Amino acid sequence: MRTLLSVALITSFAGLAAAKPITIRDYRSLIGITNPQLSPNEKSVAFVKTAHDFKNDKDITTLCVVDLASKAIHTVTAPAENATSPRWSHDGSKIAFLKNNDDGTIAQICVVSSSGGSVKQITHVATGVQHFAWSPSGETFAFDSPDPVDIQGHDDIFDLGDDGYLTNSKPTPSHIWLVPSSGGKPRRLTHGTWSVMENPPPFAGTPTDPSWSPDGRYITFARQANADNSDTDLSQVAIVDVKSGDVKNVTSQTTYEYNPVFSDKMNAIAYIRPHDRPLGVMDAYAATLEGGEKNIASNLDRDCLTVNWLRNFDAVVVTANDGLLSTPILESFRGPVRYFKIGRRSVTDLTMGEDKMVFVASNGETPTELYYLPKLTSTPIQLTHLNEALRNYDFGRYYGFAWKTPDGEVNDGVLTYPVGYQEGHKYPLLVFIHGGPEAASLDEFLPGEGELLRHTMAGKGYFVFSPNYRGSDELGRKHEQGIFGNPGVGPASDILSGIDELVKEGLVDPNRITVAGHSYGGYLTCWLISHDHRWKSGSVLDGAVDWANEYNFSSDGNLAWTRDSLGGTPSDPATADLYKSGSPITYAGDITTPTLIISGTSDETVPITESYRLYHALKDHHVPVRFVGVPGAHHMPSDPVRYERFWQITEDWILAHDRT
Repeated sequence: MRTLLSVALITSFAGLAAAKPITIRDYRSLIGITNPQLSPNEKSVAFVKTAHDFKNDKDITTLCVVDLASKAIHTVTAPAENATSPRWSHDGSKIAFLKNNDDGTIAQICVVSSSGGSVKQITHVATGVQHFAWSPSGETFAFDSPDPVDIQGHDDIFDLGDDGYLTNSKPTPSHIWLVPSSGGKPRRLTHGTWSVMENPPPFAGTPTDPSWSPDGRYITFARQANADNSDTDLSQVAIVDVKSGDVKNVTSQTTYEYNPVFSDKMNAIAYIRPHDRPLGVMDAYAATLEGGEKNIASNLDRDCLTVNWLRNFDAVVVTANDGLLSTPILESFRGPVRYFKIGRRSVTDLTMGEDKMVFVASNGETPTELYYLPKLTSTPIQLTHLNEALRNYDFGRYYGFAWKTPDGEVNDGVLTYPVGYQEGHKYPLLVFIHGGPEAASLDEFLPGEGELLRHTMAGKGYFVFSPNYRGSDELGRKHEQGIFGNPGVGPASDILSGIDELVKEGLVDPNRITVAGHSYGGYLTCWLISHDHRWKSGSVLDGAVDWANEYNFSSDGNLAWTRDSLGGTPSDPATADLYKSGSPITYAGDITTPTLIISGTSDETVPITESYRLYHALKDHHVPVRFVGVPGAHHMPSDPVRYERFWQITEDWILAHDRT
């Protein structure tokens, strides 16, 4: 079931202009474009531009505004560390944003004129601001902030619950506060042992800003049952009365509700929630304050990852991984779903107007830029050219690749050809496996998992295969749910059969295949090297290898993710055996492949304890192994120096062992 690999497309490589391959160091010039926000008059867009300062090991952000008509960009703030989340005032005269204190520890709300100038700090909250939003009148900010830890007489002993193994102080809930937009003393709005959700949920969804009703009477947010950082499955959509502080739930659901946002036209709230059990596909819903709920994405068999209202219109735009692209899709209360004419682009962020959209997008050969739809029915206009210099490199050509496994599972993935490919020649292969698993390898430039290695390894003469095994979310509910209760055998079969197809096509040298993956991709890498021995090397990057460790020690909703993926807990007789038989560490004694292990020392999503287990098992069996720790990293380095070193170490390992 190979797709897009026709002879005509392959032989067209001969006409390409010569360009040099990219290296990991060349990515230092990559500019990040995030947080686009359309102005109230829909004539300009604010966004955050991020550059990398390797000398000081910092990411430097600048708040910018681009005029939609002229495409002219002006800077609103001076370059600084960690300025994020621009939000327009109701009249468009000001932009509020979050900026870290000088020591980089906590963020505060700041305000600047939309034309630039001096910055005024609005909040001075000891525990910092997590998320915030202007009121419709522009007179008030709502924000959420963690309660301080109350320690009396140096007695800091505390009760632990469903918290990550690195928790070292009493978990405290986050609550909503109000503060005048001109500055002043904040007023606490909500109280209780429950919390505004601040940590990532198990399957899909994110912590989000509080959202005001159009009349300013209510604020909606995701409410978590407690403050424990692994209980983000216990989340529901709630509203608070701004005058009285009364809080009530919007629906009868008590779990897995995320990303609530008010329409700016009516008292209706859109949010995402799983369609059914077992978990696997998130649908978009809408509910009114008067009661009643509608699934507005029931005819879309894809995960709704975000949801955004069109201004002054009863329709929402969701983003979903659909095939090999992340794409926006219009969901109307009055008609079928509608796809936009954005071409071969994967969207990473967007902002909606009444009949227009601005979005950040890329594809495998085109770096990230900002684009604009003047009308929802029009085609994109490119607004920025901040990464134009990177277009001078040859990244290798991307193609979709589809295949069927022996048990009938249909899969797809991205196949990147070696730079300078010549038909009839067999090339080495890097198999890079994405994490999640409820995610997908896409036709995008960055910021997903492994896209950087796709480019650099293609430049070194490798095919790079990025498979979307069962459990990935780009082919619908059946494909995504195929991993539940089948964490290793099924996905491994998908990947191996895809490799076999590439070998059968005569593209790949079967004696020069290496495998690497991050997070769940690390899990599958470990599974593959313990059950198959064709590999020149393996790289387990922040990899989960022990389901019991994952259940007992992780945070960010992974306790619930583990329980619901396997169908029970380690102490449940019905699932206890799967916790062992489904863990790659069980088969570590069968590994003979030289293996690189990298783990962040502060990773609570996949605790480093799992990497220690794998390292000692391989060392005890005299398997060539290197174990690398990344200081302070939580599931992926966030600073530029360590991020670059993370990928350089991986690339060096692959190349060194392919030569042996």
